This record gives sequence, structure tokens and C-alpha cells, in this order.
Amino acid sequence: MKNAGLFLFCAAFCAAAGFAAKEKEVPLVESKYSFEYREIAQKMLNPSAPFEKDGLIVFSAEEGPHYVGIAFDFENFQKIHSFQKRVILDENGEKSRSWYFYILEEYPKTDRILYRLIIDGLWTTDPMNMKQYYDEATGIRLSQIDVKREYEMATSVKTSANGNSVHFVYKGKSGQNVRVAGTFSNWDSWIYKLTETSRGIYELTLPMNEGTYYYVYCIGTKEFPDRTNHERAIKDNGQAVSKITVDN
Repeated sequence: MKNAGLFLFCAAFCAAAGFAAKEKEVPLVESKYSFEYREIAQKMLNPSAPFEKDGLIVFSAEEGPHYVGIAFDFENFQKIHSFQKRVILDENGEKSRSWYFYILEEYPKTDRILYRLIIDGLWTTDPMNMKQYYDEATGIRLSQIDVKREYEMATSVKTSANGNSVHFVYKGKSGQNVRVAGTFSNWDSWIYKLTETSRGIYELTLPMNEGTYYYVYCIGTKEFPDRTNHERAIKDNGQAVSKITVDN
């Protein structure tokens, strides 16, 4: 099980959704990105100001530069993450238009994120984002995005007199049949079903011994990570899963 940080975009998704890296054909492989990531990227139609959706933050940039990267304050601007290119094809399969995008999957619990772009080797603020922050200590102007994530309804470890448990939380449409599968069920998705406790909120509490567990939510035949839990990992088959650790 490998850590699920930020990894190279896969070609199966690129081919299916009209993406291209340097506009060249790439081998067909299974997508390693999360269900939410692929869903958001596939529905993107135009570059826009950065926005948050389902706990992910989406950045984009206009076509033109050869390279666009991004660096964040919570990494002390020490790591540069490369944007991917989104290519739209016309009815003849020819390139119609394109732009760059980057989706941030994992970040600290915070009310704001500061960042800078690297466009063709030059550090700059985000031209798509009008909100900026001036760092008086360094004299550098940074781009800023406010984070409005809700933390109170999220999967978490609970401790009580009866021992430890994991309280699973799924947020979605009302009236769904939501199940959870993981290493605690030998990946059997038909053992544990979440209960809809309020409209669109599904919950389940399971007793858990000390250890690290991996899991996914299941609706029908779809399996996907827990969007309320930003700890991720990758199974040997390339599937993105959620990770949670129970301590004594």
C-alpha cells in the first residue's frame, strides 16, 4: 500500500475525457486518481478562478505557456506541483481548445491557503485569482483562496469506555444505498451499510482495534474514497482508497 499523495495523471482518464500531456498519445493504463478528482476534471469546460468542490481545490490557467506549476505556503513553497493540460476535441477529433488545471487533494485544516504559480520559469501570482495577500516579511505578493470545508461531519476515530471505534460519515444525495468496505471486512462491500441519519448524511460506527485500516464507500458497483477523510493510499491494483489509524 503506497501513500496517496499527488501522483502522475493516468492515460486511461486522459484518453476518455479528452486530456493530453503535451498533446501526445500515451499508453492506456488504469486511473489512479480518486473518484471525486476524475469527476471534477471530466466536467471542467473552461479555465476559471480557483474554487473548492467536495473538499478538493481546483486551479486553472489559460493556454499559452509551455509550463505551469504551483507551490503552497503549507509546504513552505519548497515543492512545485505541475498543472495538467485539458484538451477539448471537436467533432472531427481535432483539438478545439485547451488550458491547464491542477486539483489539490490533500491540504491542512485551515481557513485559507496561500500560493504562487510558476509560469515558464517565472514566479507570479495567479492571473485567474484577484484575491491576494502581501507578505510584509518577504515583500512578496501571494495569491489567496479561502477554505470553507466543514469538519464537524467527517469520518473520525471515537474513544469511549467500551473501546475505540470508527465513525464513518458519507455526504451525498438522499435515498442512496451506501456501503463501506475495507481491510476490516476483507473488502467485502455487502457486510456494512450506512444509515441515512439526516437528508444526504449517512453514518455508521464500527468497533475497531488499534491499527491502520483502508476502506472505500460503495454505491451500486462504484467504489470511491471517503471525501471527508483526506488520508489516502493506493492499492496494488491502482485503486485510490481512504486510510484511517486507530491508536490506543
